[in-house]
Amino acid sequence: MSERFNPTSPAITAIAPSNIAFVKYWGKRDVEKQWPANDSVSMTLSASKTITTARRNLTAFDSFQMNGMTVTSKDLPEHKVFRHLNRVRDHLKLSGHLDLKSSNTFPMGCGIASSASGFAALTLASAAVLTDAQSWEDLAAYGANRETLAHLARLGSGSACRSFFGGFTRWSAGASPDMQKITQDFTPQHWNLADIIVVLSAEEKLVSSSQAHLAAWGSPFFPARLAGLDHRLKLVHQAIKSRDLEALGSELESDAIEMHSVAMTGSPQVNYFSPATTKFLAWVRTQRNLGELPAWFTIDAGPNVHLICDAKHAEAIVRLVKNAWSKASVIIDCVGEGPRFFRGEMEKDHV
Repeated sequence: MSERFNPTSPAITAIAPSNIAFVKYWGKRDVEKQWPANDSVSMTLSASKTITTARRNLTAFDSFQMNGMTVTSKDLPEHKVFRHLNRVRDHLKLSGHLDLKSSNTFPMGCGIASSASGFAALTLASAAVLTDAQSWEDLAAYGANRETLAHLARLGSGSACRSFFGGFTRWSAGASPDMQKITQDFTPQHWNLADIIVVLSAEEKLVSSSQAHLAAWGSPFFPARLAGLDHRLKLVHQAIKSRDLEALGSELESDAIEMHSVAMTGSPQVNYFSPATTKFLAWVRTQRNLGELPAWFTIDAGPNVHLICDAKHAEAIVRLVKNAWSKASVIIDCVGEGPRFFRGEMEKDHV
């Protein structure tokens, strides 16, 4: 064992899923406190996830490794990972430096919410190793229950808070930054939906979501979007409750197009659509009108498309997509259970 590691502190591995927003939060009322302009609703995923292993070390700095690259707080103290570790330590009122190793099961930085799963896994792994927790009950005893950790993760990446709950989650903005809430509206067992993620481009997007959130306030369409979201949230909640895919799908597509319209008309303007995105969306609607594709699209801040469908139709839809879009890669995902953690390093049977 390397002399840098603390032999009395076991490694903790956290696995946290990404999520796909059905009603998206876009724009922030307070950037520092991650106070969104509106409520959002999402489905937690299962296969698209981040795996982060944390362990204490005996040095005077933190380290973070991902995709074969390692950075340290000694060299880059303002790195977003190390700033977030400081938040976790401050909340727990605990000290100690950590080594972190992280990997994803899906492409990063291209509109599949890798920051959501990334900061959820980072928050959970670091909190568990700092408290030597072996269960959610242990974490709660340190004042770090699931919702508290979700709020901590939100400070690193807003959508990370929704990844702390399985099934269908609502992030409520509240009347002030301190009145935000994250709740599970429906369990994973409520509705067996699939998310077919069509990766048209795995390249990292040029404009981050954080930058685009700021630009939203300059769009002439933004006030109208905000004014109509309470009604949409009610419709989406009812559609999920009654398991009405057509009603849900109609709102999914309207919300995604609205969000991207705001981005495209913001100040500065941000266009996440690629030519392939536009062609693919037209193809989806054509195929659905022909009765061949019982799925509805949504798109996060990137060029790639999520097709939401009943899980029983997923394989047939994937075949249809691959036949028509041979250059695209496809990730088949479904509604997931939320994050978990365990002692030890990553093993295949834990994925």
